[in-house]
Amino acid sequence: DWFGVQCTNDDVVELKLANNNVSGTVALSGDCLGKLNIFDLSQNLIQKIDSNIGLLENLSVLDLSGNLLQNISSDLSTMTDLIELDLSRNNISGSISDELSAMTNLGKLNLTYNDLTGISSSIVALKKLRSFEMYHNENMGRIPLEVIDFLQNLLTKDEQKISEKLRSFVTNSDQDYFVRSMPNQVFEWIVDRSSRFVLDDKSLSQQYCTSMLFHSSNGKYWSNKTNWLESRDECDWYGVQCPNDDVVELKLANNNVSGTVALSGDCLGKLNLFDLSQNSIQKIDSNIGLLENLTVLDLSGNKLENIPSQLGLLTKLSFLWLHENPNLAGRIPSEVAKLMMRNDKINASETILSNVPVSRSTIFEYGTSQFRAFNDILYRYRMQQDEIRLNSTYFVDQYILETLYFVTNGNRWNQNDKWLTSANHCTWYGVECNTDGEVIIFDFFNNNVTGTLPKEFGDLRKLSYLGFDGNSLRGSIVSEIGQLTNLELIYLHDNAFTGSIPSELGLLTGLTSLDLHSKTLSGPIPKELGQLTNLEYLYLHENNLDGTIPSALCNNSGCALCNNSFGIDIVIDCLQVEECACCDCY
Repeated sequence: DWFGVQCTNDDVVELKLANNNVSGTVALSGDCLGKLNIFDLSQNLIQKIDSNIGLLENLSVLDLSGNLLQNISSDLSTMTDLIELDLSRNNISGSISDELSAMTNLGKLNLTYNDLTGISSSIVALKKLRSFEMYHNENMGRIPLEVIDFLQNLLTKDEQKISEKLRSFVTNSDQDYFVRSMPNQVFEWIVDRSSRFVLDDKSLSQQYCTSMLFHSSNGKYWSNKTNWLESRDECDWYGVQCPNDDVVELKLANNNVSGTVALSGDCLGKLNLFDLSQNSIQKIDSNIGLLENLTVLDLSGNKLENIPSQLGLLTKLSFLWLHENPNLAGRIPSEVAKLMMRNDKINASETILSNVPVSRSTIFEYGTSQFRAFNDILYRYRMQQDEIRLNSTYFVDQYILETLYFVTNGNRWNQNDKWLTSANHCTWYGVECNTDGEVIIFDFFNNNVTGTLPKEFGDLRKLSYLGFDGNSLRGSIVSEIGQLTNLELIYLHDNAFTGSIPSELGLLTGLTSLDLHSKTLSGPIPKELGQLTNLEYLYLHENNLDGTIPSALCNNSGCALCNNSFGIDIVIDCLQVEECACCDCY
């Protein structure tokens, strides 16, 4: 008479306690329920099954779905008469163990919605198995081929026909999933489609692949999934474009696409453009390397954790955008980096690296400012092909400016008008160019510039005015500034630079003004500054410098406004720096 208990001839044969707030451990004392046939504990809060459950020798149905179990108890393997076992919707992790193969009478097994990572080939010993489901185990690894062959035998005749057809024109580089029970429900869906619509081979394969993408990337949560998996023609689905009935473009930008982007085989062989930017994608399946006609792939603005080396197989890929993926770290796979350079139709990478060789070690490293700048230039070219001037000056100067923007948090500058827009970089705030489009003036006075000065700045070879005064730049003053032989004016004072004055500044023989007062520089004053014979103003005060001012500087004669007769205005900290005849003490 107790709730959920059913008896035959006073023997307890059924216990049905589904959705009954059962929690903790299910424990049985001995074999006192030897006649129990059905045990339903689904939709509860059970965390553990006691080992004595193996004594229920007549049990044929065990339903533990919808609980909090974390593993498959090895004691279940002693229940050799069990016909149905449902462990779906738990927290079971790891691999499906070999012990299940001992349940030789099992006809139905459900392991859906867990966190299983593998399956043993020993499951093929379950000769009576007629239904096996393991959908939505998102981290399931490679399925042994003998298991796939085993599952193939579970198909109906109609399902076998569709499976064989898919196998005939969808080449999969890893394994064939044209069976039921796989970690997603794509095959069941395509079987159902085939029963409702007459699909030609092309449509059948394209719908199979696009539905694989839909399921693997949480399509039910997409912002826009209009007609997906519903209308008969996949070319009517949102974001799908099909000239001549071939899927050539997939545009799913900013669409809440998440999880894994998985494709089955090469059934989208005509795909040319794949835009997945501004989503929450974490992983790209290696089969993306089978999209042999892909020329544009935009994966920017996601949560990618790695990039498969198989992208290197996309020999026609001309544009690959990976910027704004904060979880990426380390270098791009060498296969992908070589591909980007080989298929760079506008030679941006070759032009940049030949003119800015200091970027060679960082331009293909995830997350670096150089990588972000390079990707942004490629993206900008793709968007404005007819407007961009395709010359080395454009690529080099804009690349260097964008590197500065990313390394110094340009989005937080006080003024960043027109930066990273379609406007010519010569019109960006603080930048002025000559008639050839080469940057000659950079004036960023008091603009909340933080971070470090990139070494790439030393390749703005036509620069004559460099002004970063009144900001918060830190780190060292990069020696590469010594390459800017056209510089006449340098204002780097009132920052947070540390270290010594680079001796390479002595190479800037056209320099007339050098202001480095900042309270943070230290070390000796380089003797190479004596080569600056055109210098009129030298401000080194409020630092921790020592040594002497090169005597040759006192022979300069270019300063008409100086308060002395030496032709140069020099201000030093006299307590630390040895006084010179033409120096003023601070």
